Amino acid sequence: MRQERQERQGQDSGGDNEQFLTTSEIAEILRVHQRTVQRWISSNRLKATKVGPKILRVRKQDFDKFLESQNYQEESDT
Repeated sequence: MRQERQERQGQDSGGDNEQFLTTSEIAEILRVHQRTVQRWISSNRLKATKVGPKILRVRKQDFDKFLESQNYQEESDT
């Protein structure tokens, strides 16, 4: 139960702070529909962690790996 609560708060059981993103946040970042992100997860293109019955979170490092594998470029503000 404690580990589940920590995962929901974005922490692993080791006490290290790990960043997690929601499918909505990823969709907003990449300017795609949330359903597209869910399809990537379903097809195992994007790794996600289940933190509740219908709640998925993506570790920031898994999202970064996904971006690299898809050749996404982050936009700069310059």
